Amino acid sequence: MLRFDFPDGVLYHADAFEILPQIADESIDLILTDPPYMISRKMVISRSGNTKFKAKDINFDYGNWDKVWKSKEDYYNWMFSWLKEAYRVLKNESHLLFFIDKFKITPFIEYLEGLGMKARGPLLWIKSNPTPMARKVSFTQAYEMCLWFTKGKVSQRRFNWELGYHPNYVIAPIPQPHLHPTMKPIKVLLVWISYLSKPGEIVLDPFAGSGTTLLAAHKLGRRFIGIEKEEEYVQIILKQLQQPQLDLC
Repeated sequence: MLRFDFPDGVLYHADAFEILPQIADESIDLILTDPPYMISRKMVISRSGNTKFKAKDINFDYGNWDKVWKSKEDYYNWMFSWLKEAYRVLKNESHLLFFIDKFKITPFIEYLEGLGMKARGPLLWIKSNPTPMARKVSFTQAYEMCLWFTKGKVSQRRFNWELGYHPNYVIAPIPQPHLHPTMKPIKVLLVWISYLSKPGEIVLDPFAGSGTTLLAAHKLGRRFIGIEKEEEYVQIILKQLQQPQLDLC
């Protein structure tokens, strides 16, 4: 485990299950994260060029970090383990948000409601530049889903309504440069962090990836705790936090 300290936060190069148990009960104001989906598969689709799109191979293998479970049941149990820790460290009336595969949402809603959390979502990222379908058998996949829960009672003081009305979606392009296979746009995270936390509060991302959540928290004057296991992405996060002017959509 390595720890990197910043004026407004900390980054751990470690497994989330090593760090989460060390975080105090009810000490976190917002959890916003993008855990593995368990959707990687050994499949590459080659698309020939046409008048609109250049030829491109579409790879569905996102990395070993998305392929470590032997079964869907193993994956669900792994998710339940960190969600239980997330519930413990989150302050009462505060929010938990995590991106997830749209085909796996029901077990997590049932599990978190069993812990005493209120299901609020989903929230959506609408992709303004979705990847074209390669096989011409379905609609273009133009959104990703983020589940939103509140711990305990839903309170107006934990939603910054004074920012104005906002739909439950944000429209933004797929980020470029693409620093991580499942990278999310900072524009999306800026909206949700703005509405669901206040300046000076702590935002936790236990699966930090390329660090977009941490960068968004920094830009908004929040404090942050990030955890990332992969060395490659830890180095990207460090570079991002040292260059906070980067605009990643």
